[in-house]
Order: sequence, then C-alpha cells, then structure tokens
Amino acid sequence: MGEGSQSAKPRNVQRCPFVASAEVTDLSSGDRRTGRTNELSIGGCYVQAPDPFPNGTLVQLRILRGDGVLETKAKVLYAHDAQLNSGMGLAFQEMVSNQRSLVEEWLAEIVTRLRRRS
Repeated sequence: MGEGSQSAKPRNVQRCPFVASAEVTDLSSGDRRTGRTNELSIGGCYVQAPDPFPNGTLVQLRILRGDGVLETKAKVLYAHDAQLNSGMGLAFQEMVSNQRSLVEEWLAEIVTRLRRRS
C-alpha cells in the first residue's frame, strides 16, 4: 500500500498485490479518475491515479480484471499526490453480496498463486 501518514496505522486485514484497471468517480461532482489497482483486500484497495480525490470523498469504484467487473461505492481514506506515486486508499462501502464474492474469488486466486511460489 502507499507510504506516508497511514503507515503508522495497523490494518485490520491483509492486502494482497493486485493489478487491474480502475475507474473512480466522485459521487457528488461526477469527476472521474482512471488508474490501476496495486493492492486489494476484502475491505478496500489502493488505486494509483494522477490527481487523486481528497480524503473523505465518496466515490463509485469500478475495477476491471479479465471477465470480472467489481462495482461498488467506496470512500477515500487517504490520498497521495506525489509526482511519481499518486493514488488513493479506498474503503469499500455498501458492497452487495455478489460483488463481495467476486473480491473473495480474486483474493483466493492470489493467495493460491502466492502459495505455489513459496
């Protein structure tokens, strides 16, 4: 995950490396950012994107990977606006069961792949 102000806070769940295309849309303004994920957990993800939304922004998140598309609301927990490493940490909100199942499927696939390597 990103560095900075959040590095001192312990995470409730482990994040896994996960690369996929992402679209993040501000629910109040309709502004959209495109980028890519680099980490995923059952509760959220990190999206690398130029000009991230500010902390607290409520967004619609869309992650596209293979045949799967995750669509859920999320909240920006923190943002990094560095020249080479811009992005935002998102916490999933109001996730419906089929979308949660998709995230669980993706995470199981990642864990299986990581175990094979060790």
